Amino acid sequence: MTTFKAMQYGPLGKAVAAAMPHTEADPIGVYAATLSLWSAAVNGHVLQPNGRPTVFWSALVGRSKLGRKGFALATARAIVDPSIGPFLATRSRKGISSGPALVTTLFEVEQESLTSEDGRDGRVMISEDEWASVLKRANRDATYHDQLINAWDGAPIANTTKGKGGKREEQRIETPLLGYHVHIQPGRWAPLVKPEHALGGAFNRIPHFIVDKSKNLPSHIKRPLDAVKETPALTRAYRWAREKVREMELSPEAAARHDAYRLEFDDRMASLPENVSCFIERGDENLLRIACLLVAAERKTVISLKAWEAAHAMIEYSMACTEKLINEAQQGTGRQMKSVEQIIRESLTRYGGEATRTLILRSLGTRGNADSMEAAIEKMPDVVMEKRPGSAKGGPKPVVVRFVDATREHERPAVQQAQQDDVSQEHDTGEERPKLTVVPAQQKRAAKRPPARNATESAKKTAPRKRAAKKVAEPPKRESSNPLAGLL
Repeated sequence: MTTFKAMQYGPLGKAVAAAMPHTEADPIGVYAATLSLWSAAVNGHVLQPNGRPTVFWSALVGRSKLGRKGFALATARAIVDPSIGPFLATRSRKGISSGPALVTTLFEVEQESLTSEDGRDGRVMISEDEWASVLKRANRDATYHDQLINAWDGAPIANTTKGKGGKREEQRIETPLLGYHVHIQPGRWAPLVKPEHALGGAFNRIPHFIVDKSKNLPSHIKRPLDAVKETPALTRAYRWAREKVREMELSPEAAARHDAYRLEFDDRMASLPENVSCFIERGDENLLRIACLLVAAERKTVISLKAWEAAHAMIEYSMACTEKLINEAQQGTGRQMKSVEQIIRESLTRYGGEATRTLILRSLGTRGNADSMEAAIEKMPDVVMEKRPGSAKGGPKPVVVRFVDATREHERPAVQQAQQDDVSQEHDTGEERPKLTVVPAQQKRAAKRPPARNATESAKKTAPRKRAAKKVAEPPKRESSNPLAGLL
């Protein structure tokens, strides 16, 4: 597992190392939070070699209390606060969970800055210590994740509101300057990080770091972070960065290494299931952003190979954390994550050793695409993809994926094998089994009808019955006690 020492570089790395004796937080969590705060402070003034932003977003994932996520952010603030002035005190926001609210917040901050001495300044730092609550609301909003993506990319974001008299007004930020740092528990991560948003790229812009406490400080130390002192090198670097826009560049050694890494990274993403790769597909750019920020803290514009390697160690650790979160989430639901190769082999076995390219793609579902399938097949010595001759009518040539191993090429599903075993057993014993006969539908309906009755019986049965008239019983005669009754 990558350690903090492998990531540590320059004034930022030294500042975090100096603060660690005074905090219970994870050093990597402190480092990630420090980078996020530092990047938000110099946002808009330190750019990548291609002119894109260098802002670095991060998510700390740890169990409640045990993860010491709040300790990590508090330590990071103690490190950068003395160097960046009132930025965090005046530009920090939280609780934003909709696209319109996000745009409005950035717009209002930018508009308020127009009257300041330094002019337009739209920098905002969002820190969420309960990201789960934000995600629960944001998942019901249609634009929140899209606006986040645009802000990270440095693309314009806009929102239309109703002004005075019902007139529609547009809130538009041409260059959003948004910092973002969040905390969440592992158990709440899986239910709230929705696949549809992950596939759209909302979460691969936020590197995740699994954190745990580093130690327990003695209880008699009341304010341990008061011992964290200002880092003069960071103070000078902040002034240097704010003087003018600095566009960074890679040294020849770092450029060669980065180009090779990008090729390797693309191959790795193609071989991973899409439900995994969609969380880490921006790893190569996040690596470059980290390297730019580390070098800017040295007041330099050229990224050395050593700085690149430190950034590489950090982003590789983050991607390993993300894959661990995904695996644990799927194990919690009783499912094991399968590789693209496993899915291809299972599909070929199910289809009897070969199948069309389309059927294999359907089997992959959201866990792979055409590129990842082809990359996986190239690495599988027992599987080949080839074109078959087209039909006599001149249709398209089907592309077939099949096993090349003779023993596997003729495999059949278990059901088909069982049927073959039944047939062979019937021939061996000489006993004839009852055969199923296909009965036409009309014959089936006729068989279900009751037998016809003759006309006489039918008439008797259907003739209306005459009801016998009910006889009204006469009341019994009483014997009269009058002796003259016979004369009456």
